Amino acid sequence: MRRLIATSVAALLLAACGQGDGGNNAAAAGESETNLSAQAGAPSQDLAAVVGASPRLAGLVKAAGMEKVLSGKEPYTILAPTDAALDKLPAGSLDNLDQPEQKAKLTALLRAHILPGTILAADLARAVENGKGKATIATMAGEPLTITRDGEAFRITDAAGQSARTTGSEQPARNGVVHSIDTVLAPAS
Repeated sequence: MRRLIATSVAALLLAACGQGDGGNNAAAAGESETNLSAQAGAPSQDLAAVVGASPRLAGLVKAAGMEKVLSGKEPYTILAPTDAALDKLPAGSLDNLDQPEQKAKLTALLRAHILPGTILAADLARAVENGKGKATIATMAGEPLTITRDGEAFRITDAAGQSARTTGSEQPARNGVVHSIDTVLAPAS
């Protein structure tokens, strides 16, 4: 696993989706303040449709050209920042990320929020328990995330020290699962 390095504020905005090979990781469940939890996807929906419940996040996925990845057969776990998480970013951070010249930054941001394979909350709980309180999982970019318990939810910390908490219930899709998080994670530089 490569070491995550904090990048510019614009780079912090880019982490939610990715590409890569299938693998196994674990994702989260927690409290109920989330925009994606309100419209949980049925297992017949793909990840792109579940993420589409959040227009802002769906717009970032579309701008990065990642809709096809999230509609494909490969299973993924998405740590999806809520609208409230996006609102916590510094003013202007998301501006212009939908421009073609920003596609690499946006893709890096999204990949920092995607794990290979389908990782349910039960998988996360098992991994944390087996790891004596913490588990390490790699993103689609190969960057490590540390998972710990935070009450009924999970705390997800990237290598740069940025930490997010899962919110709401996991949202299953036919090709993976979405876990809403309350903070945008940092992609590697």
